[in-house]
Formats: sequence, structure tokens, C-alpha cells
Amino acid sequence: MIMILGSTHDDILYFESVMVNKKEDMIFNKYPIQIGTIFNQEVILVYDLFTSYESSLISSYIIEKYFVILIFVVGKCIAFSDNLSGGDIAISRRVLIGDVNQIKEANVKLGQIPKFPHSFETDQEVIKYLTTSVEKRSYVKYSLCAFVSANVILDTTERIKNIEMGGYVLGHNRNIVVDCTAGGVAIASELHKVPFVVVKVIERKLNEKNSTDSYLRVLKHYSDVGKAIVTCIGDIGRNDIITGE
Repeated sequence: MIMILGSTHDDILYFESVMVNKKEDMIFNKYPIQIGTIFNQEVILVYDLFTSYESSLISSYIIEKYFVILIFVVGKCIAFSDNLSGGDIAISRRVLIGDVNQIKEANVKLGQIPKFPHSFETDQEVIKYLTTSVEKRSYVKYSLCAFVSANVILDTTERIKNIEMGGYVLGHNRNIVVDCTAGGVAIASELHKVPFVVVKVIERKLNEKNSTDSYLRVLKHYSDVGKAIVTCIGDIGRNDIITGE
């Protein structure tokens, strides 16, 4: 089964519209899920997840219960890097944790959880199929990015200062975006050895205020993300890229 995880219902609405044989349920009486098929692939949609605490817990639960073989994380994010703009699509090259400081432990870097990697890398084969799908299905700009994920919204210079130095955030200085759910999924994926990829629309830049216009721009591009992921799911299924073995 393939899992698609979002924060709001808007994040997963496109996938809900193309899914067939749908069944609805709730996890822990808190988190809505829908199970169905897309391109003959079993897919589970889950949303109402706003922090990495939640996304880690729910991802682990779903992976174990439904034999998940691939995870897509969707929704919106904020750009730290100047070369990124609102409306761009950010695809994860890697995910880093933005609210962990355990550097007093031996051989542990800032942002690293002891016994976990400092950087959670996205499956390169999935990225190849996904970027090809984006190019085939839309004209929107996309970038391969480092997602810095925290349980707080790192949307201002003040909030990100503890992990930023000289334009570098946790050792990276280009194509950096921030969000609140990718980190938890990355942790669960590492534990269960399930590949994942984050595909989010950039809502705004660091220090810019949230607005109705910026969110409408995000909604406009959700269909681009949806079309690309659905095409990717079809391509992966036809080529047996992810087997779950």
C-alpha cells in the first residue's frame, strides 16, 4: 500500500477525487483516513496531522497495520532560500530535523537524534520517476530541496536562528524549505525501512506574513502536485520499482 499524508483536507483533496473503491475510517478517533485504489495501486490517505510528533506516530502505526511500501508527504512549506518563490514545488532530496539539540552526546551533530542519521535521504529512484512526472504533467517550477522540519513553524529569522549560521541551516545553504510534518515521517521511514518523498507547494518566503492570496496560490498548485504523484504511482506500479520485499 502507498500512503499519502497531509496536514489538512485540502492537502489530500485531489487524491480523494481520483481514488476509487473508497472506504473511510478514523485512527485513534482523531485522524481521518481513506483507503482505495489509484491506478490499481492500494492507497491510504491520512490528514489532520500538523506536527512531526503526530506524523511520526501515525506513519509508524499505518506502516505496521497496512504494509505500506512508499510514503508521499504533501501540503505546503515555507522557503528559506532566496532562489525559491511562492508557488514553486519543493521535492525532498533530504530531510533534516530542525528542533533537536543533543550535541552533548558523543558524535552527534546539531539537528541529529542519537542513533539516527543527521540527514534522512529520499529514495533516488522515486525522485527520478516523480520529477519526470512533474515535467510531463505541469509547467510549474520545481526544485530538489532540503526540508528542515520541526514541530514549530520556522517562518521567521528569529525562530530559525538557533540552527542558522552565515546563511547555512544545519550545513545547507541552497534550496532549503521548512515544514512541520516531514521530519516525523522521515523518522518513521528510517525505523521501518520504507522509502518516502516529500512534495510540497511553497506558500511564502521566510519572514513573509501569511495571507489569503498566498494560500490560494498554494491551492492552485495542489492539482499539479496531485497529477504528478498520481502519474508517478502509475509508473511505479507498471515498472515494479517498489515491491515492499
